[in-house]
Amino acid sequence: MRNRPCFSLSTLAVAIAAALCAPTFVAAQSAPAAKTAKTGASAATKTEASAAAIKKSWTLPRTADGRPDLHGYWTSLSYTPMERPAKYANREFLTDKETQDIFNAGVKGSFDGTVGSGDAENDPTSADYDFKTYGLEPWQNGVRPNHRTSLVVDPPDGRIPPLTPAGESRRKAAQGAYFIAEEGHWQGQVHADVAQDLGVGVTCVALHGGPPITPGGYNSGLMIVQSPQSIVIQTEYGSEVRVISMDGHHPAANVRQWHGDGRGHWEGDTLVVETTNFRPENIYRNANAATLKITEYFTRVDAETIEYKFTVSDPATWTKPWTAIVPLSSVQGPLWEYACSESNNDAIQIMVGARNAEKAAAEKPKTPAGVPISQSQSK
Repeated sequence: MRNRPCFSLSTLAVAIAAALCAPTFVAAQSAPAAKTAKTGASAATKTEASAAAIKKSWTLPRTADGRPDLHGYWTSLSYTPMERPAKYANREFLTDKETQDIFNAGVKGSFDGTVGSGDAENDPTSADYDFKTYGLEPWQNGVRPNHRTSLVVDPPDGRIPPLTPAGESRRKAAQGAYFIAEEGHWQGQVHADVAQDLGVGVTCVALHGGPPITPGGYNSGLMIVQSPQSIVIQTEYGSEVRVISMDGHHPAANVRQWHGDGRGHWEGDTLVVETTNFRPENIYRNANAATLKITEYFTRVDAETIEYKFTVSDPATWTKPWTAIVPLSSVQGPLWEYACSESNNDAIQIMVGARNAEKAAAEKPKTPAGVPISQSQSK
Protein backbone atom coordinates (compact mmCIF):
# COMPACT_ATOMS: atom_id res chain seq x y z
CA MET A 1 0.00 0.00 0.00
CA ARG A 2 1.18 3.51 -0.69
CA ASN A 3 0.46 6.88 0.78
CA ARG A 4 -1.19 9.24 -1.62
CA PRO A 5 -2.64 12.75 -1.61
CA CYS A 6 -6.26 13.30 -0.68
CA PHE A 7 -8.26 15.62 -2.94
CA SER A 8 -11.58 17.22 -2.04
CA LEU A 9 -13.91 18.86 -4.52
CA SER A 10 -12.80 22.26 -3.31
CA THR A 11 -9.17 21.28 -3.83
CA LEU A 12 -9.96 20.09 -7.35
CA ALA A 13 -11.70 23.38 -8.04
CA VAL A 14 -8.62 25.27 -6.93
CA ALA A 15 -6.50 22.99 -9.14
CA ILE A 16 -8.62 23.78 -12.18
CA ALA A 17 -8.53 27.49 -11.42
CA ALA A 18 -4.78 27.40 -10.96
CA ALA A 19 -4.34 25.61 -14.26
CA LEU A 20 -6.48 28.16 -16.08
CA CYS A 21 -4.68 31.09 -14.50
CA ALA A 22 -1.18 29.75 -15.03
CA PRO A 23 -0.84 28.35 -18.54
CA THR A 24 2.88 29.07 -18.59
CA PHE A 25 3.38 26.66 -15.70
CA VAL A 26 1.60 23.86 -17.56
CA ALA A 27 3.54 24.61 -20.71
CA ALA A 28 6.85 24.74 -18.89
CA GLN A 29 6.38 21.41 -17.19
CA SER A 30 4.21 19.31 -19.49
CA ALA A 31 4.99 20.32 -23.05
CA PRO A 32 8.80 19.95 -23.11
CA ALA A 33 8.75 16.44 -21.68
CA ALA A 34 5.98 15.24 -23.96
CA LYS A 35 7.65 16.80 -26.99
CA THR A 36 10.99 15.28 -26.05
CA ALA A 37 9.40 11.84 -25.91
CA LYS A 38 8.27 12.22 -29.51
CA THR A 39 11.22 13.92 -31.15
CA GLY A 40 13.98 11.88 -29.51
CA ALA A 41 17.60 12.74 -30.22
CA SER A 42 16.84 15.96 -32.10
CA ALA A 43 15.06 17.35 -29.05
CA ALA A 44 17.96 16.26 -26.89
CA THR A 45 20.40 18.16 -29.11
CA LYS A 46 18.30 21.31 -28.97
CA THR A 47 17.84 21.00 -25.22
CA GLU A 48 21.56 20.53 -24.59
CA ALA A 49 22.47 23.44 -26.88
CA SER A 50 19.97 25.67 -25.11
CA ALA A 51 21.20 24.56 -21.69
CA ALA A 52 24.80 25.24 -22.71
CA ALA A 53 23.90 28.76 -23.87
CA ILE A 54 22.04 29.50 -20.63
CA LYS A 55 24.88 28.17 -18.51
CA LYS A 56 27.46 30.23 -20.40
CA SER A 57 25.61 33.49 -19.70
CA TRP A 58 24.59 32.57 -16.16
CA THR A 59 25.95 34.33 -13.07
CA LEU A 60 25.60 32.72 -9.65
CA PRO A 61 22.97 34.72 -7.71
CA ARG A 62 23.89 35.65 -4.16
CA THR A 63 21.98 36.69 -1.05
CA ALA A 64 22.54 39.96 0.79
CA ASP A 65 25.25 38.32 2.92
CA GLY A 66 27.13 37.13 -0.17
CA ARG A 67 26.20 33.44 -0.05
CA PRO A 68 24.92 31.48 -3.08
CA ASP A 69 21.17 31.90 -3.37
CA LEU A 70 19.42 28.52 -3.01
CA HIS A 71 15.94 29.98 -2.56
CA GLY A 72 13.17 28.53 -4.66
CA TYR A 73 11.27 25.45 -5.70
CA TRP A 74 13.11 22.33 -6.83
CA THR A 75 12.42 18.70 -7.66
CA SER A 76 14.52 15.57 -7.17
CA LEU A 77 12.53 13.57 -9.75
CA SER A 78 14.68 11.23 -11.81
CA TYR A 79 14.50 8.14 -13.99
CA THR A 80 18.03 7.24 -12.87
CA PRO A 81 18.17 4.22 -10.53
CA MET A 82 19.76 4.52 -7.12
CA GLU A 83 22.21 1.69 -7.87
CA ARG A 84 23.95 1.01 -11.17
CA PRO A 85 22.50 -1.80 -13.29
CA ALA A 86 24.99 -4.62 -13.88
CA LYS A 87 24.95 -4.06 -17.66
CA TYR A 88 26.84 -0.78 -17.24
CA ALA A 89 29.65 -2.36 -15.20
CA ASN A 90 32.08 0.46 -14.28
CA ARG A 91 30.55 3.08 -16.58
CA GLU A 92 29.63 6.19 -14.63
CA PHE A 93 28.00 8.09 -17.49
CA LEU A 94 25.68 7.33 -20.39
CA THR A 95 26.09 8.57 -23.93
CA ASP A 96 23.78 11.34 -25.10
CA LYS A 97 21.70 8.83 -27.05
CA GLU A 98 21.44 6.40 -24.11
CA THR A 99 20.45 9.27 -21.84
CA GLN A 100 17.70 10.38 -24.19
CA ASP A 101 16.47 6.83 -24.82
CA ILE A 102 16.16 6.16 -21.08
CA PHE A 103 14.43 9.48 -20.54
CA ASN A 104 12.00 8.84 -23.40
CA ALA A 105 11.25 5.35 -22.06
CA GLY A 106 10.57 6.81 -18.62
CA VAL A 107 8.21 9.42 -20.01
CA LYS A 108 6.43 6.83 -22.14
CA GLY A 109 6.13 4.40 -19.23
CA SER A 110 4.67 7.02 -16.92
CA PHE A 111 2.29 8.20 -19.62
CA ASP A 112 1.11 4.94 -21.16
CA GLY A 113 1.51 2.72 -18.11
CA THR A 114 1.93 -1.03 -18.00
CA VAL A 115 -1.18 -3.12 -17.47
CA GLY A 116 -0.84 -5.59 -14.62
CA SER A 117 2.55 -4.23 -13.59
CA GLY A 118 1.56 -4.03 -9.93
CA ASP A 119 2.77 -0.44 -9.95
CA ALA A 120 -0.50 1.35 -9.30
CA GLU A 121 0.82 4.78 -10.27
CA ASN A 122 1.57 3.59 -13.81
CA ASP A 123 -1.07 0.90 -14.29
CA PRO A 124 -3.95 2.25 -16.42
CA THR A 125 -6.28 -0.43 -15.01
CA SER A 126 -5.80 0.77 -11.42
CA ALA A 127 -8.97 2.17 -9.86
CA ASP A 128 -7.01 3.90 -7.10
CA TYR A 129 -4.71 6.20 -9.03
CA ASP A 130 -4.94 8.49 -12.01
CA PHE A 131 -1.77 10.52 -11.69
CA LYS A 132 -2.00 12.19 -15.10
CA THR A 133 -5.36 13.71 -14.22
CA TYR A 134 -3.90 15.37 -11.14
CA GLY A 135 -0.65 16.37 -12.82
CA LEU A 136 1.50 14.05 -10.68
CA GLU A 137 3.38 12.15 -13.38
CA PRO A 138 7.15 12.84 -13.48
CA TRP A 139 6.93 14.34 -16.98
CA GLN A 140 4.33 16.79 -15.65
CA ASN A 141 6.52 17.76 -12.71
CA GLY A 142 9.83 18.76 -14.24
CA VAL A 143 11.76 15.48 -14.54
CA ARG A 144 14.89 15.98 -16.65
CA PRO A 145 17.50 13.72 -18.25
CA ASN A 146 20.50 12.61 -16.21
CA HIS A 147 23.66 11.29 -17.86
CA ARG A 148 24.66 9.16 -14.86
CA THR A 149 24.11 5.41 -14.84
CA SER A 150 23.22 5.52 -11.13
CA LEU A 151 22.63 8.04 -8.38
CA VAL A 152 25.25 6.28 -6.25
CA VAL A 153 28.70 7.58 -7.27
CA ASP A 154 30.84 6.12 -4.49
CA PRO A 155 31.81 3.28 -4.29
CA PRO A 156 32.90 3.58 -7.95
CA ASP A 157 30.83 0.54 -8.93
CA GLY A 158 27.67 2.55 -8.25
CA ARG A 159 26.39 0.06 -5.69
CA ILE A 160 25.50 0.56 -2.03
CA PRO A 161 28.09 -1.30 0.09
CA PRO A 162 27.17 -4.58 1.80
CA LEU A 163 25.54 -4.53 5.21
CA THR A 164 27.59 -5.29 8.30
CA PRO A 165 26.57 -8.40 10.28
CA ALA A 166 24.72 -6.09 12.69
CA GLY A 167 23.00 -4.30 9.81
CA GLU A 168 21.97 -7.60 8.21
CA SER A 169 20.65 -8.87 11.53
CA ARG A 170 18.62 -5.70 12.01
CA ARG A 171 17.21 -5.97 8.51
CA LYS A 172 16.17 -9.60 8.99
CA ALA A 173 14.56 -8.75 12.32
CA ALA A 174 12.41 -6.19 10.53
CA GLN A 175 11.22 -8.60 7.82
CA GLY A 176 7.92 -9.18 9.60
CA ALA A 177 7.15 -5.48 9.70
CA TYR A 178 4.56 -4.00 7.36
CA PHE A 179 7.17 -1.77 5.82
CA ILE A 180 10.96 -1.88 6.05
CA ALA A 181 12.53 1.58 5.91
CA GLU A 182 14.32 0.78 2.67
CA GLU A 183 13.22 1.65 -0.84
CA GLY A 184 11.60 -1.29 -2.59
CA HIS A 185 11.07 -3.57 0.41
CA TRP A 186 7.31 -3.68 0.81
CA GLN A 187 5.94 -6.50 2.94
CA GLY A 188 2.80 -8.48 2.20
CA GLN A 189 2.22 -9.78 5.73
CA VAL A 190 1.31 -7.56 8.67
CA HIS A 191 2.59 -8.43 12.15
CA ALA A 192 1.45 -5.61 14.40
CA ASP A 193 -0.30 -5.58 17.76
CA VAL A 194 -1.03 -1.84 17.82
CA ALA A 195 -1.17 0.85 15.15
CA GLN A 196 2.22 2.22 16.19
CA ASP A 197 3.78 -1.06 15.06
CA LEU A 198 2.88 -0.19 11.46
CA GLY A 199 5.55 2.51 11.42
CA VAL A 200 5.53 6.27 11.11
CA GLY A 201 5.10 6.20 7.33
CA VAL A 202 1.97 4.06 7.27
CA THR A 203 0.38 6.08 10.06
CA CYS A 204 1.32 9.40 8.42
CA VAL A 205 3.47 10.60 11.33
CA ALA A 206 6.55 11.11 9.14
CA LEU A 207 6.97 10.47 5.43
CA HIS A 208 9.74 11.67 3.12
CA GLY A 209 11.13 14.79 4.78
CA GLY A 210 14.72 13.57 4.67
CA PRO A 211 17.59 13.62 4.95
CA PRO A 212 18.59 12.54 2.43
CA ILE A 213 16.59 14.02 -0.43
CA THR A 214 15.83 11.20 -2.86
CA PRO A 215 13.44 10.89 -5.83
CA GLY A 216 10.00 9.40 -5.29
CA GLY A 217 7.37 8.22 -7.74
CA TYR A 218 5.53 11.51 -7.33
CA ASN A 219 5.44 14.64 -5.13
CA SER A 220 9.23 14.99 -5.19
CA GLY A 221 9.19 18.78 -4.98
CA LEU A 222 10.80 20.85 -2.25
CA MET A 223 11.09 24.49 -1.26
CA ILE A 224 14.28 26.06 0.11
CA VAL A 225 14.21 29.25 2.17
CA GLN A 226 17.51 30.60 3.44
CA SER A 227 18.81 33.17 5.89
CA PRO A 228 22.25 33.69 7.51
CA GLN A 229 21.01 31.90 10.63
CA SER A 230 19.15 28.94 9.16
CA ILE A 231 18.12 27.01 6.07
CA VAL A 232 14.55 25.71 5.84
CA ILE A 233 13.63 22.85 3.51
CA GLN A 234 9.99 21.88 3.05
CA THR A 235 9.27 18.72 1.12
CA GLU A 236 6.14 18.30 -0.97
CA TYR A 237 5.61 14.67 0.01
CA GLY A 238 4.14 14.94 3.49
CA SER A 239 4.54 18.73 3.67
CA GLU A 240 7.36 18.19 6.15
CA VAL A 241 9.77 20.90 7.25
CA ARG A 242 13.45 20.68 8.21
CA VAL A 243 15.05 23.65 9.95
CA ILE A 244 18.84 23.55 9.59
CA SER A 245 20.71 25.73 12.04
CA MET A 246 23.92 27.38 10.88
CA ASP A 247 25.51 27.57 14.36
CA GLY A 248 27.27 24.21 13.99
CA HIS A 249 26.60 22.71 17.42
CA HIS A 250 24.60 19.47 17.80
CA PRO A 251 22.62 18.95 21.02
CA ALA A 252 23.27 16.08 23.44
CA ALA A 253 23.02 12.58 21.98
CA ASN A 254 19.75 11.86 23.80
CA VAL A 255 17.98 14.71 21.97
CA ARG A 256 16.55 13.04 18.87
CA GLN A 257 14.33 14.56 16.20
CA TRP A 258 12.13 13.17 13.45
CA HIS A 259 14.54 14.33 10.75
CA GLY A 260 17.63 14.32 12.89
CA ASP A 261 19.50 17.45 13.93
CA GLY A 262 20.97 19.22 10.91
CA ARG A 263 23.79 21.75 11.30
CA GLY A 264 25.05 23.70 8.32
CA HIS A 265 28.11 25.66 7.27
CA TRP A 266 29.56 26.99 4.03
CA GLU A 267 32.61 25.57 2.31
CA GLY A 268 33.24 28.12 -0.43
CA ASP A 269 30.04 28.20 -2.49
CA THR A 270 28.78 24.84 -1.23
CA LEU A 271 26.33 24.51 1.64
CA VAL A 272 27.34 21.55 3.81
CA VAL A 273 24.81 20.07 6.24
CA GLU A 274 25.73 17.38 8.76
CA THR A 275 22.81 15.56 10.38
CA THR A 276 22.89 13.27 13.43
CA ASN A 277 20.57 12.65 16.41
CA PHE A 278 17.99 10.63 14.45
CA ARG A 279 14.95 8.95 15.95
CA PRO A 280 14.95 5.16 15.50
CA GLU A 281 11.27 5.26 14.43
CA ASN A 282 12.14 7.36 11.37
CA ILE A 283 15.54 6.16 10.24
CA TYR A 284 16.90 6.01 6.68
CA ARG A 285 17.17 2.48 5.25
CA ASN A 286 16.85 0.81 8.64
CA ALA A 287 20.17 2.28 9.82
CA ASN A 288 21.33 2.57 13.43
CA ALA A 289 20.00 5.82 14.89
CA ALA A 290 22.88 6.02 17.36
CA THR A 291 25.61 5.89 14.72
CA LEU A 292 24.07 7.25 11.50
CA LYS A 293 25.46 10.48 10.07
CA ILE A 294 24.27 11.98 6.78
CA THR A 295 26.30 14.79 5.22
CA GLU A 296 24.68 16.81 2.44
CA TYR A 297 26.28 19.15 -0.09
CA PHE A 298 24.24 21.77 -1.99
CA THR A 299 26.05 23.44 -4.91
CA ARG A 300 24.23 25.75 -7.34
CA VAL A 301 25.71 24.86 -10.75
CA ASP A 302 23.43 26.79 -13.11
CA ALA A 303 20.17 28.71 -13.26
CA GLU A 304 18.06 25.55 -13.17
CA THR A 305 20.14 23.07 -11.17
CA ILE A 306 21.50 22.44 -7.70
CA GLU A 307 23.96 19.56 -7.53
CA TYR A 308 22.82 17.79 -4.39
CA LYS A 309 25.22 15.21 -3.01
CA PHE A 310 24.87 13.20 0.18
CA THR A 311 27.15 10.80 2.01
CA VAL A 312 25.73 8.14 4.34
CA SER A 313 28.05 6.99 7.11
CA ASP A 314 27.00 4.34 9.61
CA PRO A 315 29.65 1.77 10.63
CA ALA A 316 26.95 -0.19 12.46
CA THR A 317 24.99 -0.75 9.24
CA TRP A 318 27.24 -0.59 6.17
CA THR A 319 30.78 -1.83 5.67
CA LYS A 320 31.83 1.62 4.46
CA PRO A 321 30.30 5.04 3.75
CA TRP A 322 28.60 5.64 0.42
CA THR A 323 27.69 8.70 -1.63
CA ALA A 324 24.98 9.62 -4.15
CA ILE A 325 24.36 12.65 -6.36
CA VAL A 326 20.77 13.75 -7.06
CA PRO A 327 20.34 16.76 -9.36
CA LEU A 328 17.71 19.17 -8.05
CA SER A 329 15.94 20.86 -10.97
CA SER A 330 14.08 24.14 -10.65
CA VAL A 331 10.29 24.11 -10.95
CA GLN A 332 7.62 26.72 -10.55
CA GLY A 333 5.86 26.80 -7.18
CA PRO A 334 4.11 26.95 -4.91
CA LEU A 335 3.91 23.47 -3.44
CA TRP A 336 0.49 22.03 -2.80
CA GLU A 337 -0.42 20.70 0.59
CA TYR A 338 -0.03 16.93 0.88
CA ALA A 339 -2.89 15.44 2.91
CA CYS A 340 -1.84 12.00 4.15
CA SER A 341 -5.24 10.74 5.21
CA GLU A 342 -5.58 7.44 3.37
CA SER A 343 -3.10 5.41 5.40
CA ASN A 344 -3.99 7.17 8.63
CA ASN A 345 -7.64 6.20 8.22
CA ASP A 346 -6.77 2.75 6.95
CA ALA A 347 -4.69 1.86 10.02
CA ILE A 348 -7.79 0.43 11.68
CA GLN A 349 -8.58 -1.72 8.65
CA ILE A 350 -4.97 -2.89 8.44
CA MET A 351 -5.13 -4.01 12.06
CA VAL A 352 -8.47 -5.77 11.49
CA GLY A 353 -7.01 -7.54 8.48
CA ALA A 354 -3.99 -8.64 10.51
CA ARG A 355 -6.17 -10.09 13.25
CA ASN A 356 -8.34 -11.90 10.69
CA ALA A 357 -5.25 -13.37 9.05
CA GLU A 358 -3.96 -14.58 12.41
CA LYS A 359 -7.33 -16.11 13.24
CA ALA A 360 -7.50 -17.91 9.92
CA ALA A 361 -3.99 -19.26 10.41
CA ALA A 362 -4.84 -20.48 13.92
CA GLU A 363 -7.99 -22.27 12.71
CA LYS A 364 -6.22 -23.99 9.80
CA PRO A 365 -6.02 -27.78 10.37
CA LYS A 366 -2.60 -28.90 11.53
CA THR A 367 -1.00 -31.79 9.65
CA PRO A 368 1.71 -33.86 11.37
CA ALA A 369 5.09 -33.45 9.74
CA GLY A 370 5.71 -35.99 6.99
CA VAL A 371 2.09 -37.18 6.83
CA PRO A 372 0.12 -36.39 3.63
CA ILE A 373 -3.03 -34.37 4.18
CA SER A 374 -5.23 -37.13 2.70
CA GLN A 375 -3.93 -39.70 5.21
CA SER A 376 -4.22 -37.28 8.13
CA GLN A 377 -7.86 -36.49 7.26
CA SER A 378 -8.78 -40.15 6.69
CA LYS A 379 -7.78 -41.01 10.22
